[in-house]
Amino acid sequence: MATQMVPWNSIVESLVDFGQRRLSYPQGLASPCVTCRNAPCCTHLRVQTFRATRLIELDLARYLLNFERIELGLSPEGEWSVYYSYPCRFLDRQHYTCGVHGTPRQPQVCVTYNPFNCWYKEVFTSAVSARSLRIDRQRLEHLLPLVVVDEQRNIVEMPSFESLSQAFAQLEPWPPTPPSDPPTDDPVTREWQRQVIAPDEIVSPADPAPETHSFASLSDPCGGCQAYCCTHLVFPQGAPQNISNLDFFRYALGFPGVELGYGDDGWALIVATTCRHLVGTRCGVFGQPERPLPCQYYDAWQCSYKPRLGQPRPAGYLRLGLEHFAWLAETYQFDARGQVVHIPPADEIRAHVEARWRESLSAGPAASA
Repeated sequence: MATQMVPWNSIVESLVDFGQRRLSYPQGLASPCVTCRNAPCCTHLRVQTFRATRLIELDLARYLLNFERIELGLSPEGEWSVYYSYPCRFLDRQHYTCGVHGTPRQPQVCVTYNPFNCWYKEVFTSAVSARSLRIDRQRLEHLLPLVVVDEQRNIVEMPSFESLSQAFAQLEPWPPTPPSDPPTDDPVTREWQRQVIAPDEIVSPADPAPETHSFASLSDPCGGCQAYCCTHLVFPQGAPQNISNLDFFRYALGFPGVELGYGDDGWALIVATTCRHLVGTRCGVFGQPERPLPCQYYDAWQCSYKPRLGQPRPAGYLRLGLEHFAWLAETYQFDARGQVVHIPPADEIRAHVEARWRESLSAGPAASA
């Protein structure tokens, strides 16, 4: 007997109607994305993972959750994930479809993502998932009092994944939307663009004007700083070893508020987000118990935020957005298998990006779009 084929449209309609009902094999062949109503793979960017075996490592969670649009995940194996929670700029928020799907602008990481192995939907659309627990400040405040450490501040007792699952299921539902939008204007980037347009005014970062300071004048390194450490999170990343690694950064830069920090000492994703304790340019809980340990013991004299995020052309470092990615990619060379064979230094990339940027600006809006 010949097998009767089910029309694809009928499969899609039945999936929408069935929801969580059991599906036949032909019905199961329809993409799971069809019934995914809020596209969590396009609203949650995983920027870091870590494990916590000591109190100082666990307190990183308390520090991170003070920042807007940041949430955490905890796996049954004890691995923590850090997510930037904000929709990709290409996501149609009304229909939850990709605006660059099937075009050269769609990152390969999205093109080849297999929805039949997707974990986003299970984790981010259910109250509690067996794969990972979503953790916000409310849930972290439930967890931390249950942790026990020894005198060396090693964690010796941690609530089980199962007990946390049961407890979290009783807490208030997850907030539906991010608390605020990421900033759309950065004066430092604007100044960089101004200098790109007028290159004769650029002072080379490799040859700055000589300047000296006394010990007393440097006693307050935070003086006059715009609190970049409280308005940005920096997540170190491995240097790309192949074309796929580089393409991941294209995907990450699709999320508004995310930049790529590139220096000769390493790569990082820079997320523009503000700590809830920031008052003006100072910490509103300075000297108080709720101030996280990473902030209490941060060495401001060794700070990298101010020189790297507060200057338009810092020596040996540059910040790149999605609009710069294609020019960054032009400086990389690969072998036939897509492995990186040339890693350009930061100043070489800056020179190329600025030259291409200048060309696009002189050619008009159509060329830089």
